[in-house]
Amino acid sequence: MLNNSLDKRGLKKISVDDYRRKFLFPIKTFYESVGFDFSNEAFEITNKEFHDGFEKNFKKLALQPHALSTIKNLKNTGVTQSILSATVQQKLDKQVEFFGLNIYLDNIVGLSNTPSGFGKELEGKELLSTVNISKKETIIIGDSMLDFSVSNALGIDCGLVYNGHNSMERLAATGSKTFRNIKSLCEWISK
Repeated sequence: MLNNSLDKRGLKKISVDDYRRKFLFPIKTFYESVGFDFSNEAFEITNKEFHDGFEKNFKKLALQPHALSTIKNLKNTGVTQSILSATVQQKLDKQVEFFGLNIYLDNIVGLSNTPSGFGKELEGKELLSTVNISKKETIIIGDSMLDFSVSNALGIDCGLVYNGHNSMERLAATGSKTFRNIKSLCEWISK
């Protein structure tokens, strides 16, 4: 979807590796880093274009390998599981239901307004206040630098899984527990 937007504007397409090396929040800064010029076009147009494209195409996507089995196994062991996402709540609910994850999750928390990434901290604070779990027993599992930043802001531990928004090198540079894939995360949790 990003490359479609770049191509539409006559900008150079980027590879998955380049995306993972550059992706960051605020998302506007990321778009600028790959060539968008918001003095010629409002950022909101580009952002809406991306989100509309994702909404239209998310059903063509698949969960990461071992994601569903890991979520099921954690549910069976009594672990409380929540999703905290930078996706708008209404869209997140549709996505979670489409993949059949809602029956395994205790909380599904998205942004209550426009996607930006900045609201994830606020939504996370509210989520923590509603669950009766110690911060010492809580961990954010994510795939981006944003997830690491949110975990720090919330005062909870973080585990980062490669094969999402950021490169393994960037994830490891945070000093957080970093996993090559969900299977290695699951093995770590099981220890």
